[in-house]
Amino acid sequence: MRALPLRAALWSAALMCPILFASTAVVAQSEHDSAQPAKPVIELAPSAVPDAFRLLPEAGEASFENAPANFHAFASAHVGEIADEEQLTLKFNASTQLTKIESTKDFLVSPASSCQVGDRYSEGDSCVLLVRFTPQGAGRRLGKLTISHAASPQPMAFGLGGFGYAPVLSFTPALITTVPGTYPSGVGLLSGAQNLAVDGSDTLYIADTGNGDIRYMDSSATFKNLASGYASPLGVAVDTFGEVYFDEPAANAMYVIFDYGPVVKASGTGTASCPASTPCNLSSEALGTPGEMSMDPYNHLMFVDSHQGAAFSTVQPIPANLVFLYDPFPYQQSPSAAMAVDAGDNLYSLWANGGDCEITQQSLYNAENSNVIFNKVAGGHTCGFSGDGGQAGNAEIGAKIGQIAFDAAGNLYFSDTNNQRVRRIDYTTGQINTIAGDGVAGYTGDGGQATYAGLSSPTGVAVDSQGQVYIISSAATGQVVRKLGPNGQLTFSNQAKGTKSAARVVTVSNTGNSAMALTSYNIGGTNSGDFAIDPTTTSCILTAGATLYAGQSCKVGIIFAPSASGARTAALNFLGNTVTGTNTVRLSGSGTLPAPTFTITAPTSGANEKAGTAFNFSVSVTSTTSPAPTGTVKMLLDGAAISGSPATLNGSGAATLSVTLSTLGSHTLSATYNGDSNYAAAGPITRTFTIVSATLKPIKVTVKSSANPAAVCSTVAFSVTVTGTGGETLTGTVRLMKGTDMLGEASLSNGAALLPNVHLGVGTNVLTASYGGDSTHAASTSAPFSQVVSDSAACLPIVRGPRPIRAPIAFLPW
Repeated sequence: MRALPLRAALWSAALMCPILFASTAVVAQSEHDSAQPAKPVIELAPSAVPDAFRLLPEAGEASFENAPANFHAFASAHVGEIADEEQLTLKFNASTQLTKIESTKDFLVSPASSCQVGDRYSEGDSCVLLVRFTPQGAGRRLGKLTISHAASPQPMAFGLGGFGYAPVLSFTPALITTVPGTYPSGVGLLSGAQNLAVDGSDTLYIADTGNGDIRYMDSSATFKNLASGYASPLGVAVDTFGEVYFDEPAANAMYVIFDYGPVVKASGTGTASCPASTPCNLSSEALGTPGEMSMDPYNHLMFVDSHQGAAFSTVQPIPANLVFLYDPFPYQQSPSAAMAVDAGDNLYSLWANGGDCEITQQSLYNAENSNVIFNKVAGGHTCGFSGDGGQAGNAEIGAKIGQIAFDAAGNLYFSDTNNQRVRRIDYTTGQINTIAGDGVAGYTGDGGQATYAGLSSPTGVAVDSQGQVYIISSAATGQVVRKLGPNGQLTFSNQAKGTKSAARVVTVSNTGNSAMALTSYNIGGTNSGDFAIDPTTTSCILTAGATLYAGQSCKVGIIFAPSASGARTAALNFLGNTVTGTNTVRLSGSGTLPAPTFTITAPTSGANEKAGTAFNFSVSVTSTTSPAPTGTVKMLLDGAAISGSPATLNGSGAATLSVTLSTLGSHTLSATYNGDSNYAAAGPITRTFTIVSATLKPIKVTVKSSANPAAVCSTVAFSVTVTGTGGETLTGTVRLMKGTDMLGEASLSNGAALLPNVHLGVGTNVLTASYGGDSTHAASTSAPFSQVVSDSAACLPIVRGPRPIRAPIAFLPW
């Protein structure tokens, strides 16, 4: 939906009362500027807890300062601890009856509360809800308390917030999947999208640039529209209270969405310079092609802006201040350039110029005061791809970065777009590693290791409180969102049964904001015995009570030794004080069996078997290793099963079936070994033979040569004639032999065959010609034939006289 055509007074009212979950006052404002919004039937009374108790956060905590009305901020809490219940007082401005009280997962309502479903309240009454903050993730948490009552079909909703401390285990390689809602009916949902954002309830937001929409993913992984019809919205960010900000570069404008409701333009049309010393009012100033956005924990919104390359705006309190920032951001002229802010208010951006490709860091203070002091975080004087596993400052990165994001531990993630990868720089070590993408553009790998998957021009990247990484990547049509985690994934290559693979390593990282205490670990699942920890490649301490601190990483090596063939699966489980309690690395591989030696031992190749007479079809299945192959062999004759097939191997690995045929001519035997628990199936292997008449007709084979005697320097051509007693024309092949050496082979044509270019040694060579027979004629061999070859004297060259010399032709002038 387009921004509502609100008058200036309505905009003022919206800014002065940015109520996240009870914004009905803004929505109900009429076109009459003098009209006052009606009081809601139920409202949240101010908390009795002093503001200083929860509004002065520790370093890195999200600020809930300047919270809107009907929003309650809780004291920070750790996952698993029993936090104190806090009192939320409901005030009734009209008579009603409570029909339902619901809260989101991070906040539990005590049954001991004085507000009870079914109770009736009159105007001026109040009751108390006892609510405990139980964070389900690390970092800022956002929730909602929904009160249904009889006086209105529309429930009343109140905002809840807090800061959670939790360990979070993330794995590299992680399992990669496609978020289903982004690939409906096999078509990518998004177009030209570049920015993602995640709020304190782990709701995912997308600026769908090409489609002109701002989308969000609800708890069922269904994507819905928050705003539609904008001209290429690009940046998107969410503040502590859940208010969504996005910009429209072509209109030089920024917008804010209150509680999934009205879209209000946050910027104006002025043209002041807006330095840090004299900031402007955001609602009065036009922006310069605003682009990528990033929100710090204190509700400071940073975004790309062409005035000075970047800009900074408070979003609370209202009116918001606007500052155009300075060096090193003048090169950030493009709204699609990547820029982000970390929990310490340091700004990050890409410098890609003159062959340099670097991610640089600049403090907000220096950017505000034009101090050209910045640090190189990654990359250097060469654009490319290298350095994984080493220091990010020594690595090479590509010339385009889609987005930069941070997790609760401070690790930096960025989409290395031209390299078709997403990479992470560890906060504690400065090491850089690829966490998704194999460097080849594509849309592949779902259900497997993220580092083996194909990404295509990845742009947006975001991390939720469970360490799951979301990536915008192109598919065959449009764009989709790929997700890493929460599980890890190790996929092994095919491995022979009973043998050990080389160790494969998974990196275990605590991407949360508090230490993870290991309770225990195990390898479980269907084929747990096929996988084992490799102590040589394992650096993680896996004894109970071991601690992995926030931002730390370690490695676990796994060896695969399949006990059987086929798909083998298991899971490496870490048990500890994380939100889920169990964190899993999925293990998979395939066991294979060795191939035995498989041969046909009878009949021999090309054999003639007499019609009506039984002969054996025999095979051998053996191996040089123990145990010996067992099982059965499927035996076929001309494609049909032989009686007794499949035949069982005996103790020597042999199987035999008797075959009797009356049909004359060529036939084919086929054998396939069906395998057993120790050896793979083999075959089919084949053998061709001929069934001949039981009474074969005699034939005569004769040999002639082209020259006898012949000189050693020349070759001899031999003709072989095969004639039957009845004068019939025979077919088949003949062979010319000298003892056991075959000199040539040829097919009969009209009972004759020619074997040219036979070279023989000096002397008398005794030769024979053999005919293999056919279905009615017996095989036969000629009488010995003596071929004499003379010595080299017969090969002396003819001596000729000198050639006459011709006189040159004289050319006369015309």
